[in-house]
Amino acid sequence: MKTAPKILTLLCLLFASGANATLLTNGAFQSCNFNSWDTYTDGVTNAVRDGDFNIIDNAGDCQAEINIDVNNGATAVFANTLSTELDLSVAADSQLWLSFDWDFAGFDDGSDIADLFFVNLIDDIGNITGADGTPGFLIAPTSLYGAGTFSVMLDSSFHNQTGWFLDFNLEAGYTPDSYSSTLLIDNVTLTAIPTEVPAPPMSALLLLGTAALFSRRSQSNRTR
Repeated sequence: MKTAPKILTLLCLLFASGANATLLTNGAFQSCNFNSWDTYTDGVTNAVRDGDFNIIDNAGDCQAEINIDVNNGATAVFANTLSTELDLSVAADSQLWLSFDWDFAGFDDGSDIADLFFVNLIDDIGNITGADGTPGFLIAPTSLYGAGTFSVMLDSSFHNQTGWFLDFNLEAGYTPDSYSSTLLIDNVTLTAIPTEVPAPPMSALLLLGTAALFSRRSQSNRTR
C-alpha cells in the first residue's frame, strides 16, 4: 500500500474512534464474570447462581448463559433474569445505540406454551418499555429458537435519565419439555454516537496533503 492511502486509512480510523463513546461496563463479559450485572431467579436476587446463570469461557472469549434447564442444575420455577443498569448520559447532539448478540436454544417444542425469552428496558418502579419509550419490548416474548444480533436507536426521551435497566428474561413454559432451554448473551453495547461527525482538523488535512505529494514524487522518481 502506498504512503498516502496508509495515512488516509489511519486518519479515518482516528476520526471514527473519536466519534463514539461506549457507556456499558463488561457488556462483552470480557472479565469472564458477572461484574456490573445482576441475576434474579423468580424475581429474587440470585447471588449464588448455581446452574441458573453461567459464564461460558471459550479460551478467554466469554459470554453469559441464562439457564432454565433443570438437567443443567437450574432451580427456577418461573424465570431467570439477567439485568444491568444503563448509563444514559449523552450530549445534546448525539444518539444512543443499543446492541447485543443472542442465542436461544433447547429442547422445547416452540409452541405458544413452550419456554420463551424476551428482552426489555425497565425503570426502577417496574415500567417495561421498548426502544421508543412506550410500553413494550426490545424483543417480544417468543418460544422460537434462534440466534441473531439486535441493534436499535433509543428514543431521545431516555437521554440523561437514571434508574433504567436492560433485562434479558428466560421463562419456563408448560409443555412436557419445558425447563429445557438456555439463552446466551454477548457483546452488549450502549454507544453514544454524534449526529454530526466533526470535520477533520486543518493539521490532519495538511498531513494528508503532504503524504499525497510525497507519494506522487516517489512514483515520479521511480519512473525516470
